[in-house]
Amino acid sequence: MSFIIHNSFPIAIGIITHNCSVPTASFFNNIKTRLQTVTFQGSAISFIQQWNNQLESLKAKDTEANILYSFSLPALFIEFLNLETEQLGNGNQVYANLVVRIHILHREEDAGDGTMEQNLTVFSLRDVVQTALQNFRPAGASEFIRQKQEMDYHHDNVYHYVMDYGCTFIDTLTNQPVNGIIDAGPIKPQISITN
Repeated sequence: MSFIIHNSFPIAIGIITHNCSVPTASFFNNIKTRLQTVTFQGSAISFIQQWNNQLESLKAKDTEANILYSFSLPALFIEFLNLETEQLGNGNQVYANLVVRIHILHREEDAGDGTMEQNLTVFSLRDVVQTALQNFRPAGASEFIRQKQEMDYHHDNVYHYVMDYGCTFIDTLTNQPVNGIIDAGPIKPQISITN
């Protein structure tokens, strides 16, 4: 970074880069990394991706979509909702009501207890995801608080459980330092005592 001094006010020229989190790649990866710590029935969940309505492809009958695109279950998917932003100072923006939706897909053919259409195992999976995400605080965001859950009342052998977590996220991608200066913190006073 270079500065031009004019009338005693520094003006920044060039690109200022920051380590920042946005509700895209780095924010997504923070959540994915947290979910990779989840173990279910003694194993880590191996498929954690961004939600793109993969359930429709999975349930499609002999189409190119479900032949070419398959994944192991259980699987977790991350979706972002309420992406409206408000402007803060210095180019920063806030996602005041961001919702991180977690889709849980779980397959159970038969629980083996005579309840062919009843999948209670998905609740254990829901609980380990809840334990991992409740009060989780990724960089740039407030703590995740579960706001809503949706059960799947019309499922076949693949159960689709949804949980929504609310948080606030500060997007510093376009941060513009005041007067072109990155704040280095308060200036330490220089005190001279003479007698």
